[in-house]
Amino acid sequence: MTVKQDGIEVRRSHIYGKGCFALKSFPARKKIASYTGEVIRGRRKIQRRVDSQDAIKVVWVSDDVAIDGAAGGNATAFINHSCDPNAFMRCVSTDKVSIFARRDIKPGEEITIDYRDPDHPRAEDCRCGARNCRSLKA
Repeated sequence: MTVKQDGIEVRRSHIYGKGCFALKSFPARKKIASYTGEVIRGRRKIQRRVDSQDAIKVVWVSDDVAIDGAAGGNATAFINHSCDPNAFMRCVSTDKVSIFARRDIKPGEEITIDYRDPDHPRAEDCRCGARNCRSLKA
């Protein structure tokens, strides 16, 4: 399955399952795309959604608002983690998140973000392959 959209596409990843790849160049600090999906309100409802997903696609925007990329999301829901990412997320409003290039990204490159919580019990499962991978330091 390949899903193409505004300069990005979903395809098989060497990091994990499917990933989000650049189809064009993205200069450093420029917007790649918006993270889309169902806006969820209410801490308990958000936590239930997170607990029900194998590959978590929920992005917390605030204490009681999140976006679930698994429900009506776009290719950005497939962005994988890296301990040495080439992109980052920013909340641009109370219920909107955008993805920006951290450095220049070339066509064909997998778009990655550092979203691992080092205090999370599964943080050692990182498969990003970066030279500075935190799971390799354990």
